[in-house]
Amino acid sequence: MPLTRRQMLLSLAAGAAAGPVRSLYREAVAAEPRRWQDRPLRGPGGHVDWAAVRALFPLAPDWVHLASFLFVSHPKPVAQAIERFRRKLDADPVWIELALLTDSEGRPFVAVKRALAEYIGGQPLEICLSSNTTGALALAYQGLRIRGDQEILTTEHDHYSHHESIRYAAARSGCGVRYVSLYDAPAAANADQMVERLARAIRPSTRAVGVTWVHSSTGVKIPIEGIAAAVARANTGRAAADRCLLIVDGVHGFANQDVDVARLGCDFFAAGTHKWLFAPRGTGFLWGRSDAWTELRPTIPTFDPDGLAAWGAWMDRAELPPTTAAFVSPGGFIAYEHLLAVPAAVELHRTIGRDRIAARIAELNAAFREGAAKLRGVTVHTPRDPSISGGITCFEVAGLAAEEVTQRLATRKIRTTNSPYKTSYPRVSAGIMNFPEEIETVLRAIRSLSAVR
Repeated sequence: MPLTRRQMLLSLAAGAAAGPVRSLYREAVAAEPRRWQDRPLRGPGGHVDWAAVRALFPLAPDWVHLASFLFVSHPKPVAQAIERFRRKLDADPVWIELALLTDSEGRPFVAVKRALAEYIGGQPLEICLSSNTTGALALAYQGLRIRGDQEILTTEHDHYSHHESIRYAAARSGCGVRYVSLYDAPAAANADQMVERLARAIRPSTRAVGVTWVHSSTGVKIPIEGIAAAVARANTGRAAADRCLLIVDGVHGFANQDVDVARLGCDFFAAGTHKWLFAPRGTGFLWGRSDAWTELRPTIPTFDPDGLAAWGAWMDRAELPPTTAAFVSPGGFIAYEHLLAVPAAVELHRTIGRDRIAARIAELNAAFREGAAKLRGVTVHTPRDPSISGGITCFEVAGLAAEEVTQRLATRKIRTTNSPYKTSYPRVSAGIMNFPEEIETVLRAIRSLSAVR
């Protein structure tokens, strides 16, 4: 007799616990040639061939691309993985149900979580899949169990998406919101001072602290581990319902720092993967500590195959069990060919080396800051100390608005961006697709702008 959906779900739940799960992406890579690797990315001594890395990106060759942190150009292995899954779905759309509900297709959803978990130093069941950082932050704050007599503490430096997620959550719960400035002048930011200011601002009523790892407004990278330690001290003696949770918008540190983000000490970490990881557009995640997920409520019904208990509770009209990451993963049909191709991006980072990627990004962006700081009429607002700066540099040219700078650079086929804040700066961001010569090109262009202002 045919299985009902409920029986299939229960069968899958039993099978998932039976033994190790295969990695669909790794099996696929082993089964077919690496067409994307026209030449090795690493030499015999382990050095990276950065020209070979650049060749993976279909970026227009007549432009200097110094804004790739904003939105991804799919590198070849990612584009090919997307195309492979697209062909599967176009040939047999019901394949996705088999991939979701049975073991017959190699559990590709588990492969996505496993790849991300290995990259961040966490566990697959700690990961909630989302479409981007904005969605991940909204899931954290809208689901937060918070009372009207409690508050969320955030900083003056966070992005629109972070601040608005907090504001919407406060409007629904009646809780308070406070803002603290971690530094007065970003170029003079100090790690100890940032931790001290944040620690002083935490009150007994503070239920959550929301911070951003790398500020896209200034390029400052804040000391997450120090802030996490301050939050932990504030939690001494607190009951579970009063515990202060540290929620991090990590998108501009994720995949350009050689760090296991699951070990930074935060409770929740939100990031899109379609920026520095170069994963498919429209993919992201919310990681949470195993013991922190019960502090959230689900916001959107889940389709996550790890969240079968939610389906069972619905069928039986029963109470939902304590929240897990899978319950928070938003359901509904999505661009599955993009989601399932995320492991290809993780594999690319593994092939190049996370440490080498982080070193390359630090080297190129430090070179820009050093060069720009020497230009007359140019002010660099991002610290030159590598411990508190990331892959973004904010600067200004005297006498020119931020938009004017980016527009004039664009006439020279140099792509940069403006920071979308009340005080806006032009931004340069070098990634693994860039070369030292391109840093020299943009510095020469900025020098000419400052000379003719």
